[in-house]
This record gives sequence, C-alpha cells and structure tokens, in this order.
Amino acid sequence: MTRFVMLALDGLRPDMVTPALTPHLCALAAAGTRFANARSVFPSETRVATPSLITGCRPGGHGMVANTLFDAAAAPDRLLRTKLVADVAAMAQGRETPLQRPSLAERLAPHGRSFALVSAGTAGAARLLHPAAERLGAFRWNVEDEDGATAAEVRAALGATPPHGMPNTARVEFAGRVLLEHVLPHHAPDVALLWLSEPDVAFHWAGLGAAETLAALRAADAVLGRVMDWRDAQPDAAEIGIIVLSDHGHVTGTRKLSLRDELVKAGFRAGTGMGPDVDVVVAPAAAPGLWLRDPALAPQIAEFLARQDWAGPLLARDPGILPAGHAFPLAALGSAHARSADLVATFAGTETADAWGLPGTAPFDAPDVPEGGGMHGGLHRAELATVLVMQGGPFRRRAVAEEPADLTDIVPTLLHALGLPGEGMEGRPLRAAFDAALDAPPLPLVLPLRGGFALEAMRATPDGRLYPTALRRA
Repeated sequence: MTRFVMLALDGLRPDMVTPALTPHLCALAAAGTRFANARSVFPSETRVATPSLITGCRPGGHGMVANTLFDAAAAPDRLLRTKLVADVAAMAQGRETPLQRPSLAERLAPHGRSFALVSAGTAGAARLLHPAAERLGAFRWNVEDEDGATAAEVRAALGATPPHGMPNTARVEFAGRVLLEHVLPHHAPDVALLWLSEPDVAFHWAGLGAAETLAALRAADAVLGRVMDWRDAQPDAAEIGIIVLSDHGHVTGTRKLSLRDELVKAGFRAGTGMGPDVDVVVAPAAAPGLWLRDPALAPQIAEFLARQDWAGPLLARDPGILPAGHAFPLAALGSAHARSADLVATFAGTETADAWGLPGTAPFDAPDVPEGGGMHGGLHRAELATVLVMQGGPFRRRAVAEEPADLTDIVPTLLHALGLPGEGMEGRPLRAAFDAALDAPPLPLVLPLRGGFALEAMRATPDGRLYPTALRRA
C-alpha cells in the first residue's frame, strides 16, 4: 500500500539547493520529479502557507490571512500572533480551529488512512497543520510542546527536547529523531509530515549566506538524508513516496521601517488595536495589513504611500474603496477573506544582489528581524519561489516538471496518488508528477500596476488560477 513522507524545509530558496549545501536534496531531485515553477501563496508567510498546504486552498478559502493580523471579533484591542496557540484558539472562538476548510488528516480519516505531524516550527503553526489531531486520535508533536500525553510519550521514548537555538539545528535534528525513531516505527502513519524550522530561523537572524545559516541548511539536509535511508531500508520501499517542499523563499531585508510609525508621522491615527484614538490598525510584515475604522480613509492612505519611494503598489480586499486602478484586488491572488485587511501594503524590492551575491533585497517592517536579515511575506520573486520535489512510489523518475504549482496543489496530488477524492480544494493534482505527457509549460502574463510596477504571473490554462511570480518595477 502506497504511503508518503512529506518534509518541509521552512523558507528554503530554490537557488540555494546546491550539491555543496544540500547533497541529499539534490540527489532526491535528480532521481524524482522537480517542479521548476513551484510557488508560495500570498502573503508568503508560514502560518498562511501551512494551512494552504494542508487544506489545498488559498487564504481566501481557509481564512488564515497573515502571520500577524487583526480580528475585531476575536481581539478588538490588539493584534493576533498566529505562532501562539492561544491566539489561534482566540480566532477559533470556541470551535476546533479557525480554518474554514478540512485538513489533510480530516480527509484521510474517513477512508481509514492516518496522518502524523512532527514539527520543529512554532506551536501555532503545528496546530494549523493538524487541527483535528485530538478528535481523530492522531499524532501531533511540536518542539514547543511540554504538556500533554504526546509530549510525555516523546520524552519517554527519546528524552527532553533541546532548547531553542540560533541556528535551531539541535531541535531540527531532534525532530528528525522523533519521526524516524518513534513515529514511523510505532505509529506507522499512511502520511507523515516533518516540518523543519531551518533554514528559516537562521535566514531571519543571521542572513541568507552567513556561516550559521549554511550550517543550519546542511543540518536540515542531513535529516532528509536520514529519511531517505530509512525509506530505502523498508521492505515496501518501492511504495513509499517522499515529497520535499519549502513554504516560501526569502529576500534580504534592507531599510527596516515601521509602517505604523510612518503613518503616525504623516498625521494618521495608527495603532496595533482599534480604540477611540486609532483609525488604522497596522500589522507589521513584509506586506503589512491595514484595517480601517472608516473605508473613506483609504484614498488618503493610498496617496501617502504613493509618495514614498519605499512603497510598492497597494492591494485591497475591496478595491472599490479606492478610485479605479489604485489597488490590485486580493481576490485575484486567492487572498480575499472576511478576516483580510482592508488594504495590504507592499514594499518596492529590487533584484540587486545582497552581500552574499544572492539576488533580492527589499524594505521590510518586522520589529524582531535585524537589518540585513532574511525576510518574506511579499510578492518578490525570491519570496514566492519554492522548492517542490516528489520522488519514489508513483512519481516520475529523473524529470523536471514545467507546469505551474503552488502549495495548494500538493495535497490534491497526494490524494490523487492514494486514489482518494479531493472535492472542495482549490488546488489541483499535479499530473506531471505521474505522466510526462500531461506536463505543459506555464502561460505567462504581466499585469501593469499603479506607480510603475508590474506583476509577473502564470496560469496552467487560459482560464485557470493566477500563480503570482514576481512584483517588479515595470
């Protein structure tokens, strides 16, 4: 019976997959199917990407619209940080999850198939990847877990979880042990997902090409190597597929600023929660969200941003709050939801190489990321490009697939391989993973935007979904 191991390397840029840094991933890609046109979703943030992966839907469908967001129904006086389980629970408002689409585990369970999650990321992200674990009696473990039966189970089997570090290699290696030494032999899930927090942690704090970052990347690749060795040693090795992915890429952050402070200096009453003295709630990010007390304020904010050399074009949940052509609709990116910000700002990035020779720099708004650190969340080419490799089991050998793909297409592909239905998902099975005759290059397009910008994008079919590729100056 076919089964799968999925492994996510958080934040990995495709152009950093090299024989020197990632020999195991390079070997896997050479032996299986590599998707050359794989992309993230928008915003290209982890707690938007994780539910997009696990539900097969974009943010407009599942409802998790940013890492940090404002939800007046859940917390009218503050921003919510979705890395925290308490804030994810606040958004759920008494329900099992704030997600509005079923997860992979919920799709597998009615067919007698099981899902297990091992996560070296944040506890909030783990909850979004496997929200129904308790109800389904399924395995979900995160490196931040200290209480509960699963945490006790892992401690009894493997000892205490190492402390967080930068780079976070000790936790990455421990998570690999949890999967290989405990979950796979003792729980034997039909689908397992191992989420590694590197190279993302090191990218943010040390920079894309720092020695610590390269060490973290090699450590994450070594875990993949151990997964490959485990698979090859199984009696049913020929039936086990491995899927390796990243959820987003990174640019090098330059010109760090606070959009909220810039708006306050310009005379707007901006804050981090709605109150009598606040008209605009701003969530810091690579693509900051702005929630307005009164939509009539939108034209003034748009004109202010249009005068800033660091600002890119505006996106809007309802572009009708601005004059025609002044904002690109979030719906065109699959990112419009009732929780979405009224306006989403972007930053004017460049293709300029950073100190390590890697292309891509952009201004950013993130209080806890240093100047020169890696950043993601926007529409820069380097933020949107992702790694996607499928190898073993039913997947094609020694192939490069050209068809467009994003995170929402991975679970539909996995379900297709298992012979299970995928109704209700926005993503589609990537049939190029199985049949070369069904592969086709993307249909490119360029959309002009206000302020001398353009959005490069692609489609799989003339009437298919838009896969954004790069925001750039026209």
